[in-house]
Amino acid sequence: MHIELYTVDGSAHGPYVATPVSGTWGPYDPISVTRVTAEQVAVDLNVGDAGCGLTAAWDDPNLVFTWDERYRDEEGSETVTPDAEGRYRIGGLWPWRRVHTARQHALFTAGTMLRAALAEQGITVHSDGMSPSWAIPLDPATPALEVYARPHLLIADRSPSIEHAPATHTGWVIFLHDENGEPDGDRLYRSGNGTDPVDCVTDSLEAAAFIADWLTAHQ
Repeated sequence: MHIELYTVDGSAHGPYVATPVSGTWGPYDPISVTRVTAEQVAVDLNVGDAGCGLTAAWDDPNLVFTWDERYRDEEGSETVTPDAEGRYRIGGLWPWRRVHTARQHALFTAGTMLRAALAEQGITVHSDGMSPSWAIPLDPATPALEVYARPHLLIADRSPSIEHAPATHTGWVIFLHDENGEPDGDRLYRSGNGTDPVDCVTDSLEAAAFIADWLTAHQ
């Protein structure tokens, strides 16, 4: 599967990890995203672009876009249903833009790129607002406020940080934490040497794939 990063052209929304769904891709063609990424698209639209005349709402499992005369000449709606793989094809209501240059990478942090890569795997990360790291609960039913006190995977940059510039990214590191939220053994994953920058997009996609495989194997 060919994976790329996309943003909403002319906005700061994203990046979203997705795949194009046609051989010849244009800015108004749909991109294929997971449910987690589709949920983030909806939040960004409803919160970041509130008042534009276009909104998104869930009619499980469908994502419904509705607009009024502020957005288009006539009121209307469009329903996006998940395909056989549970992915959502979103496009046609605004222009997408591929993220592929250093200048575009500079619009985001390394953390947003990792979060987007994890969303592509259907994984949501949590932050306590204080630690320079993110946590992923081993039990998806764990309340958000209790994630750091329950079994979880802890993710940080080797700097350590999460909201650093992609150009200064030196690799992700992942640790397992036990039922008391304490470190459990050595690190599970490490990329880079902790000194020299590595490609943030590639590294984030690889780290997210490792996490998804590890969670599947330990369910």
